[in-house]
Amino acid sequence: MLVAEAIVQILEKEGIEDVFGIPGAGINPVYKYLELSDSIKHMVMRHEEACSHAADGYYRSSGKMAVAACTAGPGATNFVTGIYTANIDSIPFLALTGQSVRSQLNKDAFQSVDIVAIAKPIVKGAWCVMDPNETVSIFREAFRVAREGKPGPILIDLPLDVQMAEIDFDINSYEPYKIERPAPDMNKIKAAIELLANAKAPVMIMGGGVVLSEATQECVELAEALKIPVITTYMAKGGIPVNHPLNAGHAGIQVGGPLGNKVLSEADVVLGIGCRFTDRHTGDIKVYAEGRKFIHIDIEPSQIGKIIPAEIGIVADARLAIEALLTEAKQAAHFTEKGLVSQLPTLRAELARKTDFESSPIKPQRVFKEMNEVFGDEVMFTTGCGLTQIWSGQLQDINRPRKYLPSGGAGTLGFDIPGAIGASVGAPGNKIVTVLGDFGFTFMVEEIAVAAVNEIPLVVVIVNNSYLGLIRQNQKYGYDFNYAVHMPENQIPANEGGMDYVKVAEGFACEGERVFNAEDIKPALERAYAAKKPYIVDIVCEELTDCAMGPNIKAVREFD
Repeated sequence: MLVAEAIVQILEKEGIEDVFGIPGAGINPVYKYLELSDSIKHMVMRHEEACSHAADGYYRSSGKMAVAACTAGPGATNFVTGIYTANIDSIPFLALTGQSVRSQLNKDAFQSVDIVAIAKPIVKGAWCVMDPNETVSIFREAFRVAREGKPGPILIDLPLDVQMAEIDFDINSYEPYKIERPAPDMNKIKAAIELLANAKAPVMIMGGGVVLSEATQECVELAEALKIPVITTYMAKGGIPVNHPLNAGHAGIQVGGPLGNKVLSEADVVLGIGCRFTDRHTGDIKVYAEGRKFIHIDIEPSQIGKIIPAEIGIVADARLAIEALLTEAKQAAHFTEKGLVSQLPTLRAELARKTDFESSPIKPQRVFKEMNEVFGDEVMFTTGCGLTQIWSGQLQDINRPRKYLPSGGAGTLGFDIPGAIGASVGAPGNKIVTVLGDFGFTFMVEEIAVAAVNEIPLVVVIVNNSYLGLIRQNQKYGYDFNYAVHMPENQIPANEGGMDYVKVAEGFACEGERVFNAEDIKPALERAYAAKKPYIVDIVCEELTDCAMGPNIKAVREFD
C-alpha cells in the first residue's frame, strides 16, 4: 500500500481520534486517506500555530494524544511556537508536516525548509522520513518517545514522494510499544519518609507531573497520611480542592499567594513531586532554598538537582512514587500535625487577596470574583500570558485536575483560544472558558471562527485594560519608563474610532457584549455561559492596576 495510507492506519492503531490541521499540497496524500478513516475526525483550523495549540489543549483536557497536521514551508514553521509551548509543559502530540520531494531537499525549492533541524531544540523527537521502508519503525518509535518518561511533542516530516511510495505493510502486524514507567528505589522512599517524619515543618509541592500521571487523588491521600500542607505549582492548579484543610495554594513570585509563600518560607523539609522548581516558582534561589532540605521526585533524571540540590532524589513515575510513599507512610509511626497545618483554614481566609472591589472603572480582580461565582467546578479554563494570566493563577478557584489548562513555561500569547478549542474536543460536554487581555485577544483571534463553525460554545473573557499590562509594570518598576505599551484605542467607543471586539465576534459568527460596570459582570458571564454560540465578554477595566509579584517568595509586593 502507499505510505500515506499506512500512516493513517498507524494513527488509528496508536489511538489517535482527532487531527487539527490545514491541508496543503505537501501533505495531501495523507489527507486523502484521512478522509477515508472511520475513527479519526479532522478539524480545519485557521492558522497552523493554532493546529499545534489545539492538539496541545486536547491532551491537557483528556490525557490523549492528538495530531497537528500541515503542509511544508511556512505551514511547518508556523508550528514552532506551539511545539515549544507543549514541550516546556511536557505535553505530547504528533506534529505531522508535509515536505518537498527528496530530490529537491537542500536546493531552495518552493516551500522546502528543514523543519526537523529547526524544531530539534524544542521537541522531544524529530524525524524526516527519507526511506519509505522506515516509515513504520519511525512512527512506532516516535509514539514511544512522546509518551515514555517526561512526555512531549514529536515531529515527523514527510517528503511528498515518500508519502506516495509503495511499501509492504499489514496493520495487523503493528503493535504500539508498551510504555515503561520507572518505579522508585524503595530505599530512597524509606529515607524520604524518615526525613519527613523527623521534620519540624514539612510541606509537599504537587507539580504538573502528578496531573500527567493521573495521581492527584493519591497525592492528596499521601498528604493526609503525612498531615502536611500541599502547595500546588501553577501546572497542578486544581489538583487539590481549594477548601481542603491541607491546601496551602500556590507559592512563587507571580502566581504564588501569601499563604503558599508563608508556608514554604517556614518549612524545613520540602517534598517536591513532579515539579521542576522553575524561576517563576522559586524566584531568588538562595531565599527559596536556604534552611530547607528537598526531596525531589521526577520521571526525568536530568531534573533532579538541576535547579535545587536534592537531599534525596528519586527518579520515578509520579504515581508509582506516590503509591510507594503512601504504603510506607501507613506502615511508619503515626504522623502528627506540624508547622502551620492546624492554622491553614484560618490563614487561607485571612491572607486571601481582595477581589470584591466596587470601584469604577472596574478593578481587574473583580472579574475573577465573578468568574468564581458563575462558573462551576466542571468548567475548563485556558489562559496564555500577561497580567491577566497571573491574576487568573492567583485568584481563580479550581477544584478539579485537568480543568485549568494554561501555557505555563512558555507563557504563549495566542495559546488561549485554540488551546480551548482542542480542550473542548478532548473533553466534550465540558464548558470551556478562555480568559485573556485585550492585546492577547488579537493573537489567534481568527480561531473563534473555528469554534463557531464547529458549534463549540466557547466563552472568551477579555480583561481589557488597554495596556500591555505585564510589560508596563515591568518597565515601571524595573526600569522607570513607559513606552509602546499603551493602547487607548482598545477602550475607546467604536463610534469614536476605537476597537470594537463585539463586532469582531459577530464578524466571525459569534456573539458578544461589552461591560463597563462591576455589577454588570455577572449577568454578562451568565449570558455567555448559557449561549449556544461562542461568546465574547469584553470587560473594560482600570488601566493602571498593578499585580502582586516580586523578586523572591519573601518579597512579593502587594498592591491596593
